[in-house]
Amino acid sequence: KIISNMASTFIQEHNRLFSDLTAALSRDLARLSSDANGGRSILFVYPPNDEEKYIEEAKRRFIQGYEFIDLRELFVEFINSKGLDKFKRQFKNMGTEVFVSQNYTEGTFYSYMMSRIIETASKGVSPILVHTGVFYKMGFSNQNIMEDSNVMKFQRPLVFFYPAVIKNETIYFLDKQPASKYRCVVVV
Repeated sequence: KIISNMASTFIQEHNRLFSDLTAALSRDLARLSSDANGGRSILFVYPPNDEEKYIEEAKRRFIQGYEFIDLRELFVEFINSKGLDKFKRQFKNMGTEVFVSQNYTEGTFYSYMMSRIIETASKGVSPILVHTGVFYKMGFSNQNIMEDSNVMKFQRPLVFFYPAVIKNETIYFLDKQPASKYRCVVVV
């Protein structure tokens, strides 16, 4: 009976979150931007342990007008584009600057990822980023992406699937890193 109640609670919470996400996605862009402090992004917060369930449900619900970008796959694609040996050398010599750098804008995972996000948005669809845990400890966060000048001009919202826990009204990405609620509408 306890397991049944837990499953029922999950389903209720799951349905509430998706209902709130659908409502946020259907907002007029001007209102969304106003609610997001000028941003064009939605932070969809859910428990890290349930990530695959939330992604699976989203792929079932959001078909027309949306495109999923799996950051795990994109990271592997990034490494493959460089070649594993070159990536290893760069990481050994540059450390986390292979992910994001103040010294140069091209050739980093961040620039590779942003190119894909911008390309997706240019199709007139909302990019949905999943498996965002990939960029934990890479030297950038969802905030950097949300505040990118290109993202701030998107005609459809950028959605972050954000595995996090909430403690004392603070959102902790992967239960570790405090999240900013600036430049986005938070669905929690």
